[in-house]
Amino acid sequence: MHRTLLPALLATSLASAAAQAAAPTPQPGVQFQHNDWSLACDNTRTCRAAGYSPEQPGNLLSLMLERAAGPGTHVVARLRNGEGDSPAPQGALRLRLNGKDLGPVQDTGAEEKILLKQAQTDALVAALPRQARIEIVDGKGKAWPLSDSGAAAVLLKMDEAQGRLGTPGALVRRGDKAESGVLPALPVPVIVRGKLLATRNGDAALATAPGLRKALIASLPKPDECTRLSEDGNDEIEVERLDGQHLLVSTTCFMGAYNFSSGYWIVQDKAPYQARFVTSDAEDFERQEATLSGRFRGRGIGDCFSGHDWVWDGQRFVNSSDFTTGQCRGVAGGHWTLPTLVSTVR
Repeated sequence: MHRTLLPALLATSLASAAAQAAAPTPQPGVQFQHNDWSLACDNTRTCRAAGYSPEQPGNLLSLMLERAAGPGTHVVARLRNGEGDSPAPQGALRLRLNGKDLGPVQDTGAEEKILLKQAQTDALVAALPRQARIEIVDGKGKAWPLSDSGAAAVLLKMDEAQGRLGTPGALVRRGDKAESGVLPALPVPVIVRGKLLATRNGDAALATAPGLRKALIASLPKPDECTRLSEDGNDEIEVERLDGQHLLVSTTCFMGAYNFSSGYWIVQDKAPYQARFVTSDAEDFERQEATLSGRFRGRGIGDCFSGHDWVWDGQRFVNSSDFTTGQCRGVAGGHWTLPTLVSTVR
């Protein structure tokens, strides 16, 4: 009996260990944009739809609708009144929808914790797929519009991403399909941060080692992935120790008017190096956090950004975060954080 069970138990144990070692990289979710509305759904299937004011002086309003995945979840809404140089909505704010006063509203604030009342949110969600004249009325009685242009297409895409089409809970295309068929929420991936060894005195010398640049170039997934890297180039290569056998090497790949990015590789600390390309969408390595990160402006004034992070788990850099701040609408740093990839790092 033991001769029969032991191999089976051993095979199960090995399969489990292999599955853990080969845990899949979290995959980003959905992005979509139409006119004045944008959508981002992350890898847990939580979706966030952001709508903006028409582009006019002083109007930096934005609305975000957020919905978690799964049957029976509610939409929550937040309002952002961005700061700019032109006159903007002042004083106490009220929400008006198709001429009807729906009561007071507040800027969500830097922490994005303030929500519209559920009755206000439900009224907006009901009106947006058709025609919605959304206005924020300020303390002086002036009405500031929020656009509905693109909302129907974005909310339809949200329903599709969450598997709600044809169900009673759909925002746009409702039907009588059972809510139990709605796609469930997916768990937030957990990444365990690996420990790094201190960089050794001789590691920096490997930056000029014969054959290293050639190994880096050979590992690129496409020739234009790092345009500044060449075998006879003079761009500096930086070296950081990862573990007993592996280094993280980097060099500048792109330089622009207001952005730059570097390429990062995991290499063995001796020839032939066996370079593994990580990314050219990062600009910084934070050793204490064992994290690569990149933050990139959508345009020079810095009113929209995209961001990415990768965490060292002891064997590889795992993509842990992808996000944008939405459309470029004149607000420093952007209106919202709209992730397509989230994770918990421990």
